[in-house]
Amino acid sequence: MVSMSIIEVRGLTKNYGGGKLTVEALRGVELDVREGEFVAIMGPSGSGKSTLLHILGGVETPTAGSVVLEGQDLATMDDTQRTLTRRRRIGFVFQKINLLPTLTALENVALPLLLDGARASDASQRAAELLAQVGVANRGGHFPSTMSGGEQQRVAIARALVIHPALVLADEPTGSLDSDNGQQITQLLRALVDDQRQTVVMVTHDPTVAAKADRIVHVRDGRIERVEKARAAG
Repeated sequence: MVSMSIIEVRGLTKNYGGGKLTVEALRGVELDVREGEFVAIMGPSGSGKSTLLHILGGVETPTAGSVVLEGQDLATMDDTQRTLTRRRRIGFVFQKINLLPTLTALENVALPLLLDGARASDASQRAAELLAQVGVANRGGHFPSTMSGGEQQRVAIARALVIHPALVLADEPTGSLDSDNGQQITQLLRALVDDQRQTVVMVTHDPTVAAKADRIVHVRDGRIERVEKARAAG
């Protein structure tokens, strides 16, 4: 079965500053990510990989080029349209886990649905389902401060998934974890792709983490240097 492209990037350029102070963060990037694919982005500090991830998620806008998510160009949307697209179609997982400390795990996961107008009972039920899916069903009533880093990141992944996103963007999701928890989180992301056909794009510095992806996109000086297949089929 041929998978459709979830996101298509064409001629993507991002500049900061102006005149002699212009910094070219991205220079003509071209990239397709297919449904049910796990793509890792790697590169040295300052290569443009985080900028690329932010533009894929509609957090930043490009200077030139297009970023087409499910047929809609994020680059031509206004702020309100991009905000709604982020809220409804894109899940985010960060190195700094960013759970709200005053909310329980269940409440953190339910929050994106509540912000989009869902009934509280429906949001809580969906959140409980996601906590079970990521292996922390017994932590729903706990606050982030009482959970380990690995547990918190699982809750953050559940929060990203609760909206049924077309695309999950993960920025160094194992960067603040020890090696065992990092491996477990990587395996969880891999399982979401294999079992749920979730589409995941992940920035990482860790080659052992990147090796779990289907493809590794190497970025240097704002350009895609090369793309390699990372994982054997099956």
